[in-house]
Amino acid sequence: MDTVICKELIVSTIARRGTGERHSPIRVITQVFEKDGTLIAENDPSPETFALFDLIHFARWCITNGIVTDKITPSDVHKWLDEIKDR
Repeated sequence: MDTVICKELIVSTIARRGTGERHSPIRVITQVFEKDGTLIAENDPSPETFALFDLIHFARWCITNGIVTDKITPSDVHKWLDEIKDR
């Protein structure tokens, strides 16, 4: 380390992000602020991180449903998630 700064910080934990649906689970978000209210860091365990296995299944689903891969929308991902939750 070349530089170290010690400051008083505000660490906030909120659990209100997400809708509670499969494609948007409610999750705990931790935020770190400076005392003046400036957000300097955030940890969001984002649900958008899919395993490679999931991505292969999604790609097959896109091909089967005629979805052009360079025009995929969030709506397409939600349709796929809704479809697989019923299995």
